Amino acid sequence: MKAKIFTLMIALITGIGFSANAQNFGTGVPWGTNGLGGSPLVLNEDFSGFPFFHTDENPGQGNSENSLDGETVIYGYKDTTSEVPILGSASGKISYTFRQCAFAPEWTVSAVPETGGSQTLNVSNGFVEISRFDTVYSEVPTAEGYFIVDLRQLEFVEGIQWTHSSTGGNKRGVMCEISFDDGTTWDTLRYQPAGNLWGYSFTKDFSMGDPAPKTYNTFNCQPSANGMTWEELILAENVMLRFIDARPLEGLSGTIQTARIHDLKVYADLPTSANIIEQDELKIYTANKTIHISEQAKVAVYNISGALVRQANFTNTVSMNDMPNGIYLVKAQTEKLIRTAKVIVH
Repeated sequence: MKAKIFTLMIALITGIGFSANAQNFGTGVPWGTNGLGGSPLVLNEDFSGFPFFHTDENPGQGNSENSLDGETVIYGYKDTTSEVPILGSASGKISYTFRQCAFAPEWTVSAVPETGGSQTLNVSNGFVEISRFDTVYSEVPTAEGYFIVDLRQLEFVEGIQWTHSSTGGNKRGVMCEISFDDGTTWDTLRYQPAGNLWGYSFTKDFSMGDPAPKTYNTFNCQPSANGMTWEELILAENVMLRFIDARPLEGLSGTIQTARIHDLKVYADLPTSANIIEQDELKIYTANKTIHISEQAKVAVYNISGALVRQANFTNTVSMNDMPNGIYLVKAQTEKLIRTAKVIVH
């Protein structure tokens, strides 16, 4: 018992946290680890199509910054939105929301000009840089930024592959969050913090129920200057993603580092006409084992065998707490609107 307590104390002192295994200094999760590809590739983003917006001259000079020219503020980050077509869809769109982000559509990772280092396989030139909250290094304070990807038009998201790098130096982290309720609440999909907090790195598997179980990993993010690859199995619908800095968890202390996202590949079922919803149409989605409808409706829920398992009038929520996880068909009808949608309950 004394030996176990001593080992735990050493782990906590050295920053290992919950992961007692040896540090992994590799370049992340190799693409193909989760066998993605059952659904088609619907997004292949490398940010090469965005106008340049950055205060530095090359990727090895650090993060973009706000500065003063006399009394005029020169901003190094901006808020903007964009839409890109869903590959293979005639009219479907994926929308981006950027808050306090910079763009460098042709730049390599920072290690190339900084140390003459190499760029990790599958990490593309070009990136979006997400600002951190900074009142020390920037002449004019910068706000915490984020990058949201709206995948709600997709029928079913199998998973994603993505890459990140740092603005200079190594051991710089990143976090990817996920929402299933139109951005009302966010949960962590992958948390890869910087420096000595590496032992608190984890992912969550949302296909395993609510709450989603955590799996701790041992990636140190040491090669972040060269770029790192990640892959997530999602298996859900009504998905939104948010990329943000990997700030220390509550009760921990550490640095907050600026992250650069170089690539995002999404594998998903193509949207049907029912998924491309106009403002005056019903929206149906699931969160926390509850089916949600955008307005009061008559609702019928069927399992994959076609059996009616739930029925309700004048409601916008249907609890599925006592039903097994799986795929269900939901039919919702109001006085003017009607919609049928496939949902995943987990």
